[in-house]
Amino acid sequence: MLIFELTVNLVLYKNLWKNLLYCLFKAFVMITWLLIIINVVVYLVVAYLSGDLLEINDIYIRELGISKISLLQGNYWQILTSIFIHFNLPHLGYNMIFLMIFGLRGEEIYGKKFLLIYFGSGFFAELVSFIYPPATISGGASGAIFGILGANLIALRNLYSKGIWTSVVYGLVFFILAMSESTGFLAHLAGLIFGFTVGYWITRDWYEAEEDVSLDKEALEALEREMLKGL
Repeated sequence: MLIFELTVNLVLYKNLWKNLLYCLFKAFVMITWLLIIINVVVYLVVAYLSGDLLEINDIYIRELGISKISLLQGNYWQILTSIFIHFNLPHLGYNMIFLMIFGLRGEEIYGKKFLLIYFGSGFFAELVSFIYPPATISGGASGAIFGILGANLIALRNLYSKGIWTSVVYGLVFFILAMSESTGFLAHLAGLIFGFTVGYWITRDWYEAEEDVSLDKEALEALEREMLKGL
């Protein structure tokens, strides 16, 4: 009996640690954390090459950032690299904080489709560089982050009294609060619009069942009233 109890306890203890390690592994391989690590590593490498931890050299900003002139010259890789290049340490810092806040929630909501929203918003936001003066260089993850914000808000629209309209207002308020002379506000707005649009497209069927149920309840209540009248 003692041997049996020891065996059971050993198995349970082993499973406990196995489950704990699995949860830790799952937490650290989440896409959001990987994106944060990639952004930080890219910044540290480029900062090392620049010889300055606080500010990236203009040479690398022009090479990895995106501009209308550069794209027209055929440097199409900058559509991708511009999402990961940050111009200085504060730029990286606040973007990674908001990526963590919105990204973890977005990944929980959308699963694997989170990457579609992130990169789609980022690419769409960076292409806004065609609106800016030809030599203006854009870069950073903020367009992608605004896309995740928009997608999160639209996915949670059932929590708000006015539904979609409240989601849009919240998104615009955050957009306005984040505006400054040093930020590419058009890229932010483009990312937000892309996130709203794709988020709605992904979640368009999520609330149909609830709407059908509410309609069924109304129909049943109407039928019940008719039956009571007959009595």
